[in-house]
Amino acid sequence: MALRAALRGKAGLPGLLSCSSHGRFIAQRNNSTSPKIKVDYDQATGVAVMSMQSPPVNSLSLDFLTELCISLEKLEMDKGCRGLIITSNQPKVFSAGLDILEMYGKSPERCGEFWKSVQEMWLKLYSSNMVTIAAINGSSPAGGCLMSLTCDYRIMADNPRYSIGLNETQLGIVAPFWFKDTMVNTVGHRNTELALELGLLYKPAEALKIGLVDQLVPEDQVLTVATQTMTKWLTIPEHARQITKSMMRKPTIEKLRSNREADIQNFVNFITKESIQKSLRMYMEMLKQKKA
Repeated sequence: MALRAALRGKAGLPGLLSCSSHGRFIAQRNNSTSPKIKVDYDQATGVAVMSMQSPPVNSLSLDFLTELCISLEKLEMDKGCRGLIITSNQPKVFSAGLDILEMYGKSPERCGEFWKSVQEMWLKLYSSNMVTIAAINGSSPAGGCLMSLTCDYRIMADNPRYSIGLNETQLGIVAPFWFKDTMVNTVGHRNTELALELGLLYKPAEALKIGLVDQLVPEDQVLTVATQTMTKWLTIPEHARQITKSMMRKPTIEKLRSNREADIQNFVNFITKESIQKSLRMYMEMLKQKKA
């Protein structure tokens, strides 16, 4: 509820759109910056680049997800915006996934609010009418992988130091059915079964082999190639592409929409268990030791 209220009440992104006195959008490049999300929307091409810029690793906190959803809604409402490229401004990472601090030591109410924002992010991206391309210029575990899986096309930096995957089981967490369904739709049932049970993180070459990403390019060319690829996608008649996308994704989307409250309750019941809280605490202590 809090997220929806924010979406209704938030003012428009400053500088996102510029109109002439006749109400037509002026073809120019406009920049919109908020603390965690930067949107660069080129009205001449109809393509927006959304850069995540929440140091150090673009963790998906409630505040981050709220900003992301607001930005997505604004772009979706602008019929001139036909394509969205999602990338990162943080070095070596696309997104490290869900913010553990949102799941540790929080009240059930707060956990529920957080999980609803995760659902909202997935629903907005997976059902978007825009062409969406993930320009994965760093590691993308867990929720970062989920975000990239919602996109129509995934381009990853060909750097063996980077990895991508839904590795929730390594943290003692179970990926919910809609995480699983999104991955099954991308890499098939058996690859998903192995990936989720073992919490696998794939190097770029391995991710390409199973179809988790669609293309590998040199690290300094990720955004350039994403822009070139977007141009190709936008040559397809829009109505035909949108209807086809909806046809392919609608069953998965409707499955979550019809089970949102139950999914939230399942998450809250699971994440607030003492054993799960202990696992999260141990994982955070491990991270602290690594930093030290």
